[in-house]
Amino acid sequence: MNKQLTEKELVVLHRGFFIFGDSTNLKILFELERYGEKNFSELRDELKINPATLSKKLKLLVEVGLISADRTHDHLRVYYSISDHKKPLRRLLDAFERLSNSL
Repeated sequence: MNKQLTEKELVVLHRGFFIFGDSTNLKILFELERYGEKNFSELRDELKINPATLSKKLKLLVEVGLISADRTHDHLRVYYSISDHKKPLRRLLDAFERLSNSL
């Protein structure tokens, strides 16, 4: 494998390490993967994350397309969920969980 990565590929790879290297991001992703969509208050209460930190992390995860934000339920709260087209993310989270269980 002698192919060199392009600048764009390096940026995507760097972003991935940044996101998956952060325990708060992983907590959010695992929570949404396991239990489905949740609103901000539910995530805050369940994960015990500081509201400012949670807001920042959710914004980042939405921006990179790993989670979706939807206000259609009651038009008052934003509900977050794993993006429908992110089956590779689900496989990665499963792999992380299997790895952590085997340690």
